[in-house]
Amino acid sequence: MSTEYEIEIKELLAKLDAGEPLLLVDVRNDDEYEKWQIEGRRQFKITHVPYFDFSEEEHEAVGRIPKHTGEVVVVCAKGGSSQMVAEILRGSGVPARNLTGGMIAYGEYLDPVKVPLEDGEADGLEIWQFNRRGKGCLSYVILSCGEAVIVDASRAIEIYESFLVDANARLAYVLDTHVHADHISGGPALAARSGAPYFVRGGSGFDLQQRTSSLKDNDELQLGKTSIRVLATPGHTPGSVCYLLANHYLLSGDTLFKTAVGRPDLGGNVIEWSQDLFRTLHERIAPLDDSMVVLPAHYATIAEIGANGIVSATLGDLRRHLSELRVSDLGLFTEVMQRAVRTPPPEYAEIINTNLGKTQTDPIHAVEWELGKNQCAASVTHQSSERR
Repeated sequence: MSTEYEIEIKELLAKLDAGEPLLLVDVRNDDEYEKWQIEGRRQFKITHVPYFDFSEEEHEAVGRIPKHTGEVVVVCAKGGSSQMVAEILRGSGVPARNLTGGMIAYGEYLDPVKVPLEDGEADGLEIWQFNRRGKGCLSYVILSCGEAVIVDASRAIEIYESFLVDANARLAYVLDTHVHADHISGGPALAARSGAPYFVRGGSGFDLQQRTSSLKDNDELQLGKTSIRVLATPGHTPGSVCYLLANHYLLSGDTLFKTAVGRPDLGGNVIEWSQDLFRTLHERIAPLDDSMVVLPAHYATIAEIGANGIVSATLGDLRRHLSELRVSDLGLFTEVMQRAVRTPPPEYAEIINTNLGKTQTDPIHAVEWELGKNQCAASVTHQSSERR
């Protein structure tokens, strides 16, 4: 197939974000389409006509495609069915291109964006937020004086490795904020291939069988001229931590998001973990300054990406706008979290076991388990607007 009839996900997202006149034709089955769709930072036109409609009644299916003067891109799960539909549309006079790799490519694409810093770069500090748009997952590469730390890596570790080569930086540490449930961590593989120490905390019911370094609450790592302090913040998981970078940037993992807090029910202990989360918010997070920049591990909707391309908020903004932070009664907070509980995707148990090191998985299952947006937030008001 000629590349002129194909489009990569990076180019497609750039076009959508720029507001270019584009029609996206999604040919997946109804249930797949309803569950998860491509999002752009600006509105765009999208229509849904399942592939089987083209195979059973081609002329009628083609007639359901809206008249469009701009570019047409066809998407399916893996890029095969959409390629055939794009050929059909071109045969009917519609200048259609196929999204290479389909929704799988969308779900795995990592977009590195440099976080604007206030005074940090004078000391050689750089923070890069790697945005996994299709899942709403965020990971980080921190650079200082030729050394690097990677936090909450996705499993596509070659992207991070290539980035470090271009940055001429040595990987000093690999960190996870917690045992992830929505995606397989790239941390252990990065550590094994680089020789860098790997750190994640398990906790009760999360018995690690990975080889990890021992870090304790309030331990400090030195990265070039930059300090990274470990803050124990149990609640989302018993072993959840945040990383305080240069005493100004809080890599909050799944403890604190831009529009919610982390759900405390993934281990089936919602009451106990809710109580842990309450104490974390009131004893560990509360003393931090309002100017602290919060950089989370997830987000729920594309609207959370700021004008600078970064998902972030100051702690002061979160205190003003996040209702969960304003609940001062432990019993009430626990009730709020219980109301926010919903059944997690069945794949999460498999992913947790993989990240604990209890099981190994093949790439095919890894892809299947990770399809769709993350469901890591707990918020009664937030759930109604969150895309499933």
